[in-house]
Amino acid sequence: MKLLKLTATFGCLNNATLTFGPGMTLIGAPNGSGKSTWCAFLRTMLYGLDTRQRDRKGSPADKNRYRPWSGAPMEGLLVCEYQGKVIQLRRTSASGVPMGDFSATDQDTGLAVPGLTGENVGEALTGVTQEVFDRSVFFRQTGLAVSHSQELERRITALVSSGEEDVSWSQANDQLKNWLHRRRFHKSGLIPQLEAQEAQLRQTLDQTASLRQELGQLQARAADLRRQKEHWENRLAIETDKFQTVSQRRYAEAAAELDAAELQLQTLLAHQRDQTEEDLGLEELEEEIQDTQDELAGRRRLMTGFVTLIVLLTLCAAFLFAVPHVILPRYPGFPLQIPEIPLFLLALVVGGLWALVLLFAIVKAVSDRRAAREIESLRTLMETCHQADNQLNQDLRDAQIRRDHAQKFFEAVSQQSGSGPYLPPEAEACRVSLQQAEQEIAQIQGQLTALGDPVLVDAQLDEVAEATSRLQQDYDALEIALEALREADDQLHTRFSPQLSQGAGDYFRRLTQNRFSQVTLDRGLNITLREEGSLADRPLALLSQGTADQLYLALRLAVADLVLPVPQACPLILDDALLTFDDNRLALALRLLMELAQERQVILFTCQHREFFMLEDQEEVVTITLPGF
Repeated sequence: MKLLKLTATFGCLNNATLTFGPGMTLIGAPNGSGKSTWCAFLRTMLYGLDTRQRDRKGSPADKNRYRPWSGAPMEGLLVCEYQGKVIQLRRTSASGVPMGDFSATDQDTGLAVPGLTGENVGEALTGVTQEVFDRSVFFRQTGLAVSHSQELERRITALVSSGEEDVSWSQANDQLKNWLHRRRFHKSGLIPQLEAQEAQLRQTLDQTASLRQELGQLQARAADLRRQKEHWENRLAIETDKFQTVSQRRYAEAAAELDAAELQLQTLLAHQRDQTEEDLGLEELEEEIQDTQDELAGRRRLMTGFVTLIVLLTLCAAFLFAVPHVILPRYPGFPLQIPEIPLFLLALVVGGLWALVLLFAIVKAVSDRRAAREIESLRTLMETCHQADNQLNQDLRDAQIRRDHAQKFFEAVSQQSGSGPYLPPEAEACRVSLQQAEQEIAQIQGQLTALGDPVLVDAQLDEVAEATSRLQQDYDALEIALEALREADDQLHTRFSPQLSQGAGDYFRRLTQNRFSQVTLDRGLNITLREEGSLADRPLALLSQGTADQLYLALRLAVADLVLPVPQACPLILDDALLTFDDNRLALALRLLMELAQERQVILFTCQHREFFMLEDQEEVVTITLPGF
């Protein structure tokens, strides 16, 4: 395949065009003018744009990185020569998908090229996948080193061994390891899973047998407990009948006693109400006694006053008798003259007065005795009433106490009648034990149900054991296959590694004027080299940056020769890949690239002028300068 023309609306490029020569094309452009954008556009035209790529921190996705600055839709045209035909590849944006629409047409006929799609066009024209393209013929200054990939390994292996490109050693090795690890990898994989499942099934069977044995023991114990419970329930029924008979009798007695006490209390309360009415008569008696006592006191006071008056009158009579007969004779000159009263008259008067006193005293004594008897009878009646009241109150208290006791007794009997007889602690313990045993039986039956039918579990165990045996046989076979693959790989490695090392060494000696005599690569494309005349290998880390880039360029050219030989010559594309070369080795590299351009197209992007100075006399080199260079 040879590139003829590119037209791009891509990133900073707005309908820009590049036309290439058949051999070497040198394109000069300053930094930031779009060299890397042209390279990215070429890769996009061949292999498409990954629209699933997402932005990462510091690294936007290509669909965003190369969105046209002009705001126009992303699109492009690639014109190339392939197998004697000029083919136009066109990619445009459609339905919001950048570069989502693809077409491939024959420039001469305008007809679509059969078999070319947006997904396979790159591999169909170049003969390699995008991975191999990036690691072989696409040279970038920031990605000059060759990294290992299964695609590149498969291509090199196929070319060296003349085999098919369907699989690489790494893929086969990884696939076998994947299958092996899928079956067993330490404690993971299908075999450990099946072994764990087998152990689980065996544990299930053992647990089922143990639970069934425990279930039989519990069921026997539960049957014995049920018999004991039935015995206690029968005994309770008999005791309950007896208790109900006694309780009914006691209840009747308590009710009768309560009724009698209530009747007595109500009768006494009725007597009390009647007695209250009689108490009004007692008050009248008390008033009557008080009146009689007042009357006695009045007569006593009257008698005392009457006697005092009689005494005074008697003294007056004695004085009247004594003055003329005793005092005046002794005092003849006393001026007061009192006539003489006959003694007989005085004695008669005094005697009459004292007779009245005596009569009055007799009347008073008779009246006092009659009043005293009346008071005594009234007091006796009152005392009798008070005693009757006290007795009634006492009877009421006794009746109240009897009624309270009868009520409490009745309530106690009623409670006892409702509670009934109690079972002994042994019966309660039997009931609790039976309930616990039934719960344990239910739990075990639930566990047995969850564990499943032992017949089915045993059949499943046989299936798992058979599957484990098959997988173990596969595992053993895979180990044998891996060992055989490693032996075959060692043999194959001895074939392609020398060829790649030889090709890279030849190119590197030309670039360094035979300073280094040997270049060695392993399967991972790790490089060691040896200087001319030295016996020790020199690691790549000790090389200068320029020499290391020259070594990588030589290795990439050797890889391109192996992967894409001349009959399938794919253009070499270099993007500032020679920046670190000094002038001498740059001239050697340009001379080498011109020789390669005779057999395959070479496109060199540079931001320096020295390549133009060195190639200005080479008419077969097409030079292009972009604006600003």
